[in-house]
Amino acid sequence: MRKVLIIEDDRTIVEALADTFRFHDFEVATAVNGKDGYRLFARRKPDLIILDIMLPGLDGYDICKKIRKQDQHIPIIMLTAKSQESDKLLGFELGADDYVTKPFSVKELVARVKAVLKRSIRENQKIKEEKREPVKVGKAIINFKNFTINREGVEYTLSPKECEILKLLVGHPGEVIDRNRIIDVVWGDEYFPSSRTIDNFILKLRNKIEEDPKNPAHILTAHGSGYKFKQ
Repeated sequence: MRKVLIIEDDRTIVEALADTFRFHDFEVATAVNGKDGYRLFARRKPDLIILDIMLPGLDGYDICKKIRKQDQHIPIIMLTAKSQESDKLLGFELGADDYVTKPFSVKELVARVKAVLKRSIRENQKIKEEKREPVKVGKAIINFKNFTINREGVEYTLSPKECEILKLLVGHPGEVIDRNRIIDVVWGDEYFPSSRTIDNFILKLRNKIEEDPKNPAHILTAHGSGYKFKQ
């Protein structure tokens, strides 16, 4: 489940956003001041931060600056009543990924969060892929660079979608990856496959990786949720 941290001093906005993101299957953490928000970032390791600028104690600019010293990649969306271009430019210079001005549409904010997360996931995967060596899983060796799996001397070719699904699972060992997240990351907005389509891709991957595909040891089913990878 994706985790979002909301740092905003207006409790009405916080409650509305928290309810909305929980409805969209996010795990939500909230803070109404800068110091608590920064502590939650360090403790909860969210996937994305929605950050108000005008906060008591530690303002959004300072928080953004402190976070970027520790993490260059976590997406940050600035949320503020300020609309002057200079304010936006400062936010971007400090490392914000997007900027939403109050009053705003909650639907638009959710859409922007999903878009930023997709972009972030793809960029992180690209960085990892550039550094990635072949991965050994049981008796199988996965080579993401040339889209192959070699198991006991037999080489299997991965389709682009199979490769993307496998990257997502292998990149998050032990974490349950639900089918909607697989669709978001692998297909984006281009197509909306059914759950059955995802299951068929998993079946193909198991046939290439697992010694006993009917009793998988590495690509496991999380019943009612999705799948998780075990080394």
